[in-house]
Amino acid sequence: MAAAFPNRRLQHRSTIPADAGAVLHFRYPSQSGMRLEARLRDISLSGLSMTLPEELSGIQAGDIVKAIEARVAGKTFRGDLLVMHVSPANETGSACGGLFYPEGDEDLITIRLVVRALEAASKSIS
Repeated sequence: MAAAFPNRRLQHRSTIPADAGAVLHFRYPSQSGMRLEARLRDISLSGLSMTLPEELSGIQAGDIVKAIEARVAGKTFRGDLLVMHVSPANETGSACGGLFYPEGDEDLITIRLVVRALEAASKSIS
């Protein structure tokens, strides 16, 4: 019998305040590309979104951003992002998000810790 997988779109997304200093560092369009930094907007167990920096104005759904290093809530994790959407338009300041594939087991564990910490913080505020 096949196991049922939860719908990734139904997972809770934790919004990260703009002043939290949560950032993504990566090179684009390849590992030899320009080193870029983007603000992390939100995160869930299956994905994340960022605010597009000016240098990423040509990115589209289906593109892969490799070797991202994320820093949020005092923790660091690494992985690749499969871009699923860019909205409202492909311009500086747009939201860009997709599926995040952790580099290794430690990165997956760190993402889970970050999401739990953000969820606990949002519950204590409400």
